[in-house]
Amino acid sequence: MNRVPARACFGLLLLVGLGVLSLVAGRLFPEVLASTCPLGEDPMRPDRTVCELAFGGLWVSLAVGLCAGGLSTLIGLIVAAVARLVGGAWEQALLRGVDAVFALPDVLVVMVLQLAGQSLADAGHSGGLGPFGLMVASLALVGWAGPARMFRNRLATLEGQEFVAAARALGGGGVHVLRVHLWPALRPFALAVFLSRLPTAILTESTVSFFGIARMEPMSLGRYLGTSYAALIYEGGARVVLPAWALLVLLVLGASLASQALSASPRKAS
Repeated sequence: MNRVPARACFGLLLLVGLGVLSLVAGRLFPEVLASTCPLGEDPMRPDRTVCELAFGGLWVSLAVGLCAGGLSTLIGLIVAAVARLVGGAWEQALLRGVDAVFALPDVLVVMVLQLAGQSLADAGHSGGLGPFGLMVASLALVGWAGPARMFRNRLATLEGQEFVAAARALGGGGVHVLRVHLWPALRPFALAVFLSRLPTAILTESTVSFFGIARMEPMSLGRYLGTSYAALIYEGGARVVLPAWALLVLLVLGASLASQALSASPRKAS
């Protein structure tokens, strides 16, 4: 039995703990934060407390990361599976397309997509996405190439195993082998890939929102920091910015360590 490293367990606990904390404090009982916050009010928004804004932003950032990470992982998995099923020149063509998307700078592309989506929304052609949906779609469109490469390489490795050769010798087709034999071995790896996309999505969204490109409502941690850094000019302004920075760092750290918890086992089992 493979043991999960202690730091990876810590990452899983940290990620789950922040998720529960953001749900309880940011969504279920925000009035408690509004009335009992020890950090006081935000000088830029006197009607809101620092705790209310920080934990509310934590919930939004986590939701964006989960949705965008899940969607990009799913797209990457589908592309990798199709590439392995078709094989030959078609697979190479798909891989070259994946490499082209992977080479794009994520932050700049997301900024362009956000501006384009906001222009369409202002013209009445948003398609019902809204700021949250637009951000998730933008992150998924630029984030699927990395998972696709990882899944393709993992599938190629698994296909070299003896049990796959035996299944094909018994007449199993490509789809049957993928569904019955490869997918069970790929599931832990897929979850690890998803968790590895989580911090990337959160940081990209935070960077774009920090520069004021996105219109995230309610505010994510990135947008909150981008609109509140001016509080540093006031006495005690650090109490406004540092809690949000700390939550963002802990969220990214937890997701990064959690991905290690699930990516270690598949490598040992290969």
